[in-house]
Amino acid sequence: MKKCLITILFLSILATIALAQQSSKVSTRLLEAVESISVDETITAWIYFQDKGPAMETALQAAEATLTEKAYQRRLRNRGAANLVDAKDLPVYAAYLQGIKNEVVKIRHKSRWLNAVSVELKRTALSNLSALSYVKKIDLLRKFRNDRTFEEKPIPEKLKENRQGLEKTTTIDYGSSFTQNAQIGVPAMHDLGYDGSGILIGMLDAGFNNLQHPGIDHVNILATWDFVNGDENVSDQPGQLGSGNHGTYTLSALAGHAEGQLIGPAYNADFVLAKTENTESETNAEEDWWVAGAEWADSHGVDIISSSLAYREFDPGQNSYTWEDMNGDIALVTIAADIAASRGILVVNSAANEGIPAPGENTIWAPADGDSVLAIGAVDANGNIAGFSSRGPSADGRIKPDVSAMGVFTVCCSAITLNYIAVNGTSLSCPLVAGAAALLLQAHPNLTNMDIYNLLRNTASQASTPDNNYGYGIIDVSAASNAVVGIASEDNVVRDFELLPVYPNPFNPQTSIQFNLDKAAEIELAIFNTLGQQVSTLYSGQKSSGRHKFQWEASGNPSGLYFVVLSADGQKQVQKAVLLK
Repeated sequence: MKKCLITILFLSILATIALAQQSSKVSTRLLEAVESISVDETITAWIYFQDKGPAMETALQAAEATLTEKAYQRRLRNRGAANLVDAKDLPVYAAYLQGIKNEVVKIRHKSRWLNAVSVELKRTALSNLSALSYVKKIDLLRKFRNDRTFEEKPIPEKLKENRQGLEKTTTIDYGSSFTQNAQIGVPAMHDLGYDGSGILIGMLDAGFNNLQHPGIDHVNILATWDFVNGDENVSDQPGQLGSGNHGTYTLSALAGHAEGQLIGPAYNADFVLAKTENTESETNAEEDWWVAGAEWADSHGVDIISSSLAYREFDPGQNSYTWEDMNGDIALVTIAADIAASRGILVVNSAANEGIPAPGENTIWAPADGDSVLAIGAVDANGNIAGFSSRGPSADGRIKPDVSAMGVFTVCCSAITLNYIAVNGTSLSCPLVAGAAALLLQAHPNLTNMDIYNLLRNTASQASTPDNNYGYGIIDVSAASNAVVGIASEDNVVRDFELLPVYPNPFNPQTSIQFNLDKAAEIELAIFNTLGQQVSTLYSGQKSSGRHKFQWEASGNPSGLYFVVLSADGQKQVQKAVLLK
């Protein structure tokens, strides 16, 4: 009898898997994963839905009404009054959640951007879930293995003596942090009175210990959430998962303020802090925490996300991403980062610390491969690329990292004591760039996130000869600020006629085209191929003065180089665009 029961159970499991296999809704990697677990074990997965339910127009109006003032202003600046929200801003449809609730063991996180929920489920649930008409796809939730152990080192004497031989022209005593600030043009911005005031920055990290440190106890923290353990405390707590040292380093590099010791670029900015990674080696940092953290930051209206987390390799037995997957379209955290950018958020992310790749490959880790993500490499105090700094290009051929800043012996606050220490990693160069971006936005509050992205790249030290070590080079935020021309000024008056660089570029299949008109004009915005043939007219007619934005949907065109041509009142400007399929 016992043998018979075992046989029946075995056949039942086989039938469950066979039924799931008949459905294209269940991914191959999830099917492979469930074959390795018993009938009583659970596995984590993403369940994607077909749509956001009925009454979309009403739901969109409700979503727009719930935007915070900060979120509203950011979207107005980046997307325009007629496009403040879209379907990605709607919550997952409640009836769909109710429909799967009894089929899963636990709902972990709900993602409005992905229109999906991360869940824990048993293998026997796959057939029932696949049969639901509103379920679009069921996929494995990736489990990342990512070392977040960083060594606190004494500050080198060379940095302590960095003022020798230099004329002190700054109004602030940076102490040992002078080099990391001066290298990227920060003191000149500070001397003009810019300190990040009014800019809201979201930090996604492994946690934040020692927030009472005198170098960061001034920081204005508006909200915190621990997505790993599910509470508001982003510091270490007994019995909970993860170490919070890493976030202390990154926050203090960005926002520290202790004259004579440490000054961060944006020391007067406002912050929301999210713990989105478990650092313990016996457990994993999972992708849904990062996605949930980014959506939470968006809901608070952040202008900038600074993320010193990078993902590519996973636990033994899991399907890791490869260098070929770093193309901006595959890793889920990359997809989420690009969606964040489409909401008007400037996403700044460390490139990773994997060094020189094998020939023909790359060592960047997601989400730094995103085409709307500003990926940051690391240099030393002399401007030399750090040996550990990850290199590009992205798998689809884009320059990565985008820009660089100091990530070798970067001065920051200790997460353990009240001392000031030095830490290495692109994790530290990332917040320096994010802080510099905050100064740029404070100085020019009408800039869009992509304006800042392009300004920082186009004024960096290697802008004319970018490569996949430094990207476009070491940023110079002062030069970027001085380069703000043809962009709406603080009184919202455009001073120039200018066709801005398309973004993303290369792209597939859609890219954004923006231009400025200093006065009302009859214009034509058209696309030409390399043979001089006009393949599309995006607009022809009268346009008022100001900033205008169009989308080019090029799915019907072959891969290749195209020219975007703006004509107005006898003037003509051209930008290149590369379609890569």
